[in-house]
Amino acid sequence: MTIDADDLYTVDTALLRDAIVIDADVLAYCQLIDGVSDECHTRRLAARESLLESCRALEVPYLFLSDGRVFDGIAEQPHDYLEADDIVPASSAGKQFAEFEDLVMSVAEQGVILRTGPLIAEEEGNFLGDCLVTMREGKVLALNDSLMSCPTPVADLARVVSGMVDQLSCGAPCRGVYHYNSSGVASAYEFAEVVCAFASQFVAPVADIAVDDAGVTWTPSVPVLSCGKVLQDFGIKQLPWRAYLPRMVRAVCEGVSK
Repeated sequence: MTIDADDLYTVDTALLRDAIVIDADVLAYCQLIDGVSDECHTRRLAARESLLESCRALEVPYLFLSDGRVFDGIAEQPHDYLEADDIVPASSAGKQFAEFEDLVMSVAEQGVILRTGPLIAEEEGNFLGDCLVTMREGKVLALNDSLMSCPTPVADLARVVSGMVDQLSCGAPCRGVYHYNSSGVASAYEFAEVVCAFASQFVAPVADIAVDDAGVTWTPSVPVLSCGKVLQDFGIKQLPWRAYLPRMVRAVCEGVSK
């Protein structure tokens, strides 16, 4: 079942018995914004603390979805970010994610953090959808070609969450921080090149794209994460984001053409 974030205070604890809680609310809400107001953040923390205490009392696993913005205060990193690396958030969203993570790990006996990359989906307001709509309008799309990330289709993240939940429900160790982003490091420009190639199979030629340091880049801006631990502990392998694009691009193109 799905519980709205505003209803966390009133959740019937009987519903938690033999359950696994997946908290995706903050990740979904902060995809297009850099955090929420301090008042809203404080209220959300308090609501989760109440839920986490109930989960601890009932020994219920709690899986919190976060992302790599907890590292966005680090100017330069010689390797992909590991789960054991110190977090140094700079953005408001990164700081708020870090506080949620700290709460989960300090309160929940069976707390799991799963950090991911910038999510891509077919809906308008997402990087993929907005990119295609702009190109279909015949506009030249200026894109950044220097900031690298690993775009992660929502369907791929769902696959990973499902795999983790299956194993947690069978008694797999349930505590710690894990990373998952789809494989394939790319700039926004490189990603758009692939999108254009797939889109040309379904619609008339799209507009040009151009490199521009001040152009559109990943939103949110999430650094590349190392994903070895989720493979080691859960046997979940990375899949390339390119494998998901044909279906996603087709869905967007057919939706726009209707």
